Amino acid sequence: MTLRNRSILIAFVSAVLFSLLYFAGFFRFAEQRLYDLFLRFRPGRERIEQVVFLDVDDQAISHIGVFPWPRSVMGDGLLRLKEYGVTAAVFDIEYIDESPAGLDDVYLRQLLKKDFDQSFITIDSYVSELFTALRDSRLSLEDALDFSGELSGIISTQRDDLYTKTQGLARDNDEYLSQSSRLFGRTWGTLNLQALPLPEEQADRRIYAQEMFSYPIENDHDYPKSTLADVLPPIPQFMESLEGAGYTNVTIDDDGVRRRIYLAQRVDGYWYLQLAFAPLIHMMGNPDIAMEPGKMTIRGAQMPDGTVQDIFIPLDEKGAMLLDWPKTSYEDSYEHISFGHFSELEETENSLYSLFYNVSDLGYWSQLMDDDFFYYIYLLLQDITACRDGITEARRYAVEENSEEDFEEYLYLKQAYRDMVQEFIELEAMERLIQELELQFSAEAAAELAEETAYLRTLSDNIVSSYNEITTTHNWLMEMLPGKLCIIGRSDTGTTDIGVNPFYGHYVNVGTHAVVLDTILSQSFITPLSQWWSILITLVLVPLVIIAIGGFRPGMRSGLGFGTALLIFGFSLVLFIVKGIFLGPLGPTLAMVVAVVVREVVAFVSSEQEKSFIRKAFSTYLSGAVVEEILNDPSRLQLGGSKRYMSAIFTDVKGFSTISEKLDPEDLVRLLNQYLSAMSNVVLDERGTIDKYEGDAIIAFFGAPIDLPEHALKACRSAIIMKRVERELNTRFIADGLSPSPLLTRIGVNTGNMVVGNMGTEQKMDYTIMGNAVNLAARLEGVNKQYGTWILASDTTVQDAGPSILTRRLDRVRVVGIHEPVQLHEILELRDDAPDYLREKADLFHSGLDFFEAKDWSRAEAAFRKVLDHDPDDGPGGIYLNRCIKYQKTPPAKNWDGVFNLNQK
Repeated sequence: MTLRNRSILIAFVSAVLFSLLYFAGFFRFAEQRLYDLFLRFRPGRERIEQVVFLDVDDQAISHIGVFPWPRSVMGDGLLRLKEYGVTAAVFDIEYIDESPAGLDDVYLRQLLKKDFDQSFITIDSYVSELFTALRDSRLSLEDALDFSGELSGIISTQRDDLYTKTQGLARDNDEYLSQSSRLFGRTWGTLNLQALPLPEEQADRRIYAQEMFSYPIENDHDYPKSTLADVLPPIPQFMESLEGAGYTNVTIDDDGVRRRIYLAQRVDGYWYLQLAFAPLIHMMGNPDIAMEPGKMTIRGAQMPDGTVQDIFIPLDEKGAMLLDWPKTSYEDSYEHISFGHFSELEETENSLYSLFYNVSDLGYWSQLMDDDFFYYIYLLLQDITACRDGITEARRYAVEENSEEDFEEYLYLKQAYRDMVQEFIELEAMERLIQELELQFSAEAAAELAEETAYLRTLSDNIVSSYNEITTTHNWLMEMLPGKLCIIGRSDTGTTDIGVNPFYGHYVNVGTHAVVLDTILSQSFITPLSQWWSILITLVLVPLVIIAIGGFRPGMRSGLGFGTALLIFGFSLVLFIVKGIFLGPLGPTLAMVVAVVVREVVAFVSSEQEKSFIRKAFSTYLSGAVVEEILNDPSRLQLGGSKRYMSAIFTDVKGFSTISEKLDPEDLVRLLNQYLSAMSNVVLDERGTIDKYEGDAIIAFFGAPIDLPEHALKACRSAIIMKRVERELNTRFIADGLSPSPLLTRIGVNTGNMVVGNMGTEQKMDYTIMGNAVNLAARLEGVNKQYGTWILASDTTVQDAGPSILTRRLDRVRVVGIHEPVQLHEILELRDDAPDYLREKADLFHSGLDFFEAKDWSRAEAAFRKVLDHDPDDGPGGIYLNRCIKYQKTPPAKNWDGVFNLNQK
């Protein structure tokens, strides 16, 4: 067959092969990552301002308490949102189960005492009237007995009334949340779409979800396919208060990244909308929606600017919309308000109310009523108290009766209250009162006057401070919230609702809802082209180019072929940046590259140099993992390495030369093979790579050729498990007479930047590691000898491994060949598996080490003696005890930096 015919065959085979790989899903993961890369080149744009997040964050958790909160807290929050003119409140918090009853905190703190006072004032009035009448002989004893019967009835009535009111302290928090939601009128709750049918009462809610929250969607194509069996809405009473609801189910790609979301899904023939999409459609006037392959059409949508238009949303092959993620973090994306501001504002308002109750109770106002100014202040305080009581009552009636009129009265009274407080402050009533008292008090009462004026000034300062704080927060919320769609969800450090998006590996998932709204309102859509387009380009373009460049010289031919592959990739990137259209370029690009490479290989098949290189390259790989990486990236057949952040482990058997001298060569080999096999299995089980064996020593690393995020933890686990396996081996070796004494392994572990790759010559390569961090791991293994330890690790390793490893901190040292000081840690055990005595020893040692580092040698000595009492064989404890004794006699130099220089390897 001629070279031309071979070239045409190669082109068609390459095109067909890479086209078939699309059907096998071969490119899915790589093109997802390529899509993420393309997103980084997407031009930035202004994000929508219609959304604000009401975050249940650390500030709110710290102020209110551990989540979940009583649902009355969210009910109060809805009243705040109504007060500040929020367009809609979207809960990304599920209320699918009933909650226990709670306390009516407002009544408990503000009205209960008033009711008790009023009842006892009434009773006191009748009792006083009875005794006054008896004293003045206006009432006979017989009439007094009759009156006492009436008085008993009055007391009984007041008692029953107080009992009834006290019962009202117990509040149905679910009912209160529902009432607040109903009054707010624009609340959106969650639906949870289920893959399996729900049981019992939850299954009964399906009919309510169908009637209340489903949405008619035109769909003649059975697209997308539904695999869902049920829908779970909130508890009925909350459900009935909602304007609508949407599902919270999210779409996660097979690599764990959230790139897309279903805007509508079907359950049992009914369509439901996504949690953010549902209120958006409502705000658009509930337009008609049509679904068809590759596209959703919203007909006649009313836009925020007042225009009406049709919106065409491109969908992927499964019916999901690609999200136009912001490049910023969750905290820097869109506007955020901590729920803690609401609770702090509520607390400050209640504090101000209490302060004015104290001011109103001052007897001075009534005593000074002859003065016009103080008479006016007296009346103003009466109005403030009455206004506060009216605020509470109006709020209660508004919530319980779902009364807009009462809520308007509630807002009016709140503003009136603030105005009267402002007037009280501006009139400097408290300062005027203090001045008046200073005129009236005698010289003999100076101490009493000073105490009273200090109290009054404290009251005045607290009133001004509380009022200013309320005003500042109120004005800020009035700027932030009116007209906004508010999304309520958790973002505290305790939440598990964390996901990965193309830009961030840690993104609070509640942020997805704003991105849904942003993508649709800005119509910043990303259009994913079907893989058929990539297949078509592959089948047509690759053969045409290979045939067209066949007449050129080899260098030009290769340049044109690779240039075409680069052009395909570049065209895909430019198309994405300019038009937001994603065309998967890997199939045609790789098909072109492979076709060019194979054609040139065939053209030079007689070249012994090329054949020799391939044979030698593959002969160098001893590890299955390395072979897999080479198959994925043939460029790794070349000499050279790459820099990676990894962990290395070095092991060595104590006194193995002495043991080997006592054994026959055959027994020595058998012993060593069993030992190395068991230890190597530990490394491999923890996904490490064996670098090499040097006699009884093992060199291994974690983090290459396959990336391993937890490489430090894996290395530490391997060291700990090796020591466990060692005990089992020694029991067997001694029992079988295979070794004259136990094999005791010293281990060094370090984490850092290392060079990993193919090292050596073209005749012989070795996949290995090298670098300063590798050398340090080897040094740490040897340092065990000087401290009487078995496993030593650097500070970097311990920090990266995390709290699941029990360690104890030792010296900062300079080891041979490495100038920078190294913080030593002895690895003791997996924290969860560590026995109590080992934990106690570590705590005792660290106590002594703290004294040692503070140069308190005597207290350090006492602490280390306790360590040795706990474990007489503890090597580091003995070393530090001897140092303490020595330093008490001959202290180190004053400028000693605490670093020990180790001169032995």
